[in-house]
Amino acid sequence: MSDDDATGLRFEVEPPDPPNEGILFVDHSELGRSGHLGHALVEYAPGSILAFYPNCSDVNDGHNGDGWMEYKRSEDGGRTWSQPEPLAYSKRIYDQGIGRSVMCEKAVRTDGGAIVLFNLECENIPEKKWAWQPLSVPTFMRSTDNGISWAPATLMGDQSGRIWDALVHHGAILVLELCNDSTIHWYGNRPEHHYALYVSTDQGYTFSRRSVLPFDIEGRGYGAMAILRDGSLIAYVYNLADEKHLDYAISDDGGHTWGVVQTAFMAKKIRNPQMAAFKDGFVLHGRSGNKGEGRGHLVLYTSSDGIHWDAGRYLRMQQAGWGAYSNNLLVGGPSPGAPKRVLIQASHAYERSKTNIYHWWLK
Repeated sequence: MSDDDATGLRFEVEPPDPPNEGILFVDHSELGRSGHLGHALVEYAPGSILAFYPNCSDVNDGHNGDGWMEYKRSEDGGRTWSQPEPLAYSKRIYDQGIGRSVMCEKAVRTDGGAIVLFNLECENIPEKKWAWQPLSVPTFMRSTDNGISWAPATLMGDQSGRIWDALVHHGAILVLELCNDSTIHWYGNRPEHHYALYVSTDQGYTFSRRSVLPFDIEGRGYGAMAILRDGSLIAYVYNLADEKHLDYAISDDGGHTWGVVQTAFMAKKIRNPQMAAFKDGFVLHGRSGNKGEGRGHLVLYTSSDGIHWDAGRYLRMQQAGWGAYSNNLLVGGPSPGAPKRVLIQASHAYERSKTNIYHWWLK
């Protein structure tokens, strides 16, 4: 980033750019497979990571949920990874052939050491255009042995929809859901659609709805959250009609109430935003929009306050069809005192919209 950009932070990207192709994490091209939905990441001990990703078919040019979740494990801060393992619950649902899929987009570690994994429960009919809607009520699963085994999936609330973000703050798990079964569109399109904040204060055993966020729902989708430096909670959502501005709202009381909705400018556009607090500021990344010039790339922004963002930089340019679905994780080193880094995991289309999975590190 430039030294005179007051909104940005200076950091190094690994691998360095230009060019920056990322680190190949999953090569789906060998078997003509794909992986869009589901990039849950969690650090369950310093330097110990579970990285989830989808293993899906080439239906709809590869842009689908026709498959199951897998994961790899690292115990050395992401330097090396285990062989892939299927997530048993997701694979079992798919193998039953009942027209359903389970994808996992977010995971957290509780203060007590449990992992909570959040599941997108969706219909999977390959003849349909997107093959991952309509949606059912999302579920969550707990693991107390670092992801070796999982408790049965439990419904989170009673609203069909999609969990867009989850984080832990002061011992509570905060979860952002767009309550919309996606029967018509994946984004808000009916008066009853809304964003809700669900909270667990018992280490992820139960969740309850704390508030409905004050966003205009028409044409809104995706979402991201972070804790600002003053301890307040910020939530961002995507506006289909204006890809250079994200709507945001701030809560000063842990999500019980929210301030007036405002907008943040994103110079290179943004879709499916993912946000993280890092060092003395914030990072935000996603696809550089779906429309017009400069669309479809994986873009990264930085900010000193989580509201005003720099001009952005591209991490990887679109080469084929749709990709740039992403997630991030703050990772420590396996040795005490090792500096924190940010792991970014994202899909990238290698042919049509069939995607491989790549990693970038920020330090």
